[in-house]
Amino acid sequence: MSESYDVVVVGGGVVGMSTAYYLNQAGARVLIVDRARYTEAASTGNAGMIVPSHIVPLSAPGVIAKGLKWLMNPESPLYIKPSAKPAFMKWLWLFQKHCTIEHVNYSIPILRDLSLLSRDLFSEICRTPGFEQVGLAHDGLLMIHRTAYAEKDNLELADLAEGTGLEIQRLDREATLQLEPHLRSELTGSVYFKQDSSIHPELFMKAMEAHLVASGVVFEDAEVKSFTVGSSQVQSVNTATKKVKTNHVVLAAGTWTPALASKLGASIAVQPAKGYSITVPVEKPSLRIPCILTDDKVTMTPMPGCIRFGGTLALSGLDDSVDERRASPIRRQAEVYCDGVDAVKTWAGFRPASPDGLPFIGSIPKLSNALVATGHGMMGVTLGPVTGKLVSQLIASDATEVPIDPFKIDRH
Repeated sequence: MSESYDVVVVGGGVVGMSTAYYLNQAGARVLIVDRARYTEAASTGNAGMIVPSHIVPLSAPGVIAKGLKWLMNPESPLYIKPSAKPAFMKWLWLFQKHCTIEHVNYSIPILRDLSLLSRDLFSEICRTPGFEQVGLAHDGLLMIHRTAYAEKDNLELADLAEGTGLEIQRLDREATLQLEPHLRSELTGSVYFKQDSSIHPELFMKAMEAHLVASGVVFEDAEVKSFTVGSSQVQSVNTATKKVKTNHVVLAAGTWTPALASKLGASIAVQPAKGYSITVPVEKPSLRIPCILTDDKVTMTPMPGCIRFGGTLALSGLDDSVDERRASPIRRQAEVYCDGVDAVKTWAGFRPASPDGLPFIGSIPKLSNALVATGHGMMGVTLGPVTGKLVSQLIASDATEVPIDPFKIDRH
């Protein structure tokens, strides 16, 4: 059985669907192929924060040292499981290589511009009929501290953010509680990032799927088994039941993208970074402003009908087991704000982490019609729309909204 599309997008999370959205707007006939996107997608269970505040890449000075220090702490916010697998060793070497002040300074304006543009694209998308109930809110973000150590980190980030043109406020305890009077966590102050936003990721994804289907985008619940390649191009994307001819293919399958890219002879330096969240149903969230508790490395996001608490980052391969010890700090904060936390299951999902904290967006070398969109780490929701727009512009050979060179897949 054979079908034909202008573009096949492999991956149906926020990045994949955003890519299909802009391709469809450009007039392309698009197929999205994905397996179990609502159970495996990192977009599901995400903190739902749209964060121009996150201008410092994960690969920052001192991160490896913190990981080693926390190795024996079962509740630590960062866990790196030792592994001798070549792909992991290469990734860790590249990560350490980029843990420099020079790389941080290089990355800051890139991440700032991507996030601000993506935030504006979220606003544009959510003005479309059908997106009214997805919970997009432009209430900013509070980074809260209770210790001098966390305060130092927050204020240093505030200085960096202010220096790059972001709008921030440094608040003491009283001013923080005046802005968000329903905070119950211990605190001495905060930094308020005024340009951050939030959204309910699952509601956004469902609205996006409904919009895409109504616009003619086709969804195929299947696993890609292979590709047919000839004359320096991908000619078809093959599942267990059909061969789909295509003019372009976009690999946007998050953590599973490297395995797909390897079938096309490409090596993508992405490792799965497991995160946890707990979503507690409430009639009306008491909190208005999303918060990050810097001391505890726990996020709190009010969403329509719930509050989502999230945190931790574990580099432990594709181990999808839930270690409740690592979820303990998240549950403790949830219990401060909500009843019935014991009845709520812990969600775990994989974020595709690049070694330098920048996503991979661009063409696969030696294949003129195959592109990759992955490596967004904890910012997959934030950067979904802008990634989709960049991919659509690359396929159309248009000028891209921002320079694309920092995201090339062979940059390392």
